[in-house]
Amino acid sequence: MISSAVGWRDARGIGDVVFVDDVARGPGVVSTVEAHGPRPGDLVLCTIADPSARRRVTGALAEKGAVFTTFVHETVILLAGAELGHGSVLFPHVVVSTSTRIGRHALLNTGALVGHHVVVGDHVSVHGYAQLLGAVTVGDGAVVGSSATVLPRARVGAGATVGAGSVVLRRVAPGDTVFGNPAVVVTSAGRAAGSP
Repeated sequence: MISSAVGWRDARGIGDVVFVDDVARGPGVVSTVEAHGPRPGDLVLCTIADPSARRRVTGALAEKGAVFTTFVHETVILLAGAELGHGSVLFPHVVVSTSTRIGRHALLNTGALVGHHVVVGDHVSVHGYAQLLGAVTVGDGAVVGSSATVLPRARVGAGATVGAGSVVLRRVAPGDTVFGNPAVVVTSAGRAAGSP
């Protein structure tokens, strides 16, 4: 696990922090994802917000032997009994309560709150100040928008999107997009393209 605490990198002999991107230009960018070859000793994080892109990039880098690590910012509150999946990233001021499970390569952005007995799947993005209250389940590849609230025992299906500021009362079907307070379906994965 990597920490942002001052001196943490130096004390562990971690050298340069570099970036790979779709285009090889910009400060610190050393290569494209396609061309990058991880070196022995490299620790890799993927902070792409889009879950499908993050899954694609982590998969491509894993095939090349990348060793992923987990990042927890020094201001994160991580209570006993919380499990973090490999490659997950917890930004500043995130709170993760007891008896929770965060999946691999999950991204919990600034100020997100994860309540007790919550399960967050792999490659999930929980954006800033979103709240996942007690016993919530969020399926693989789902997105919970900024300042959204998912109420206790609600379920967000795999690949679903909860719009910013929305309040989820019960269940969001896999692949659906919901928005509002209370959250209603605005795009249904179960509907044929072009149907109302």
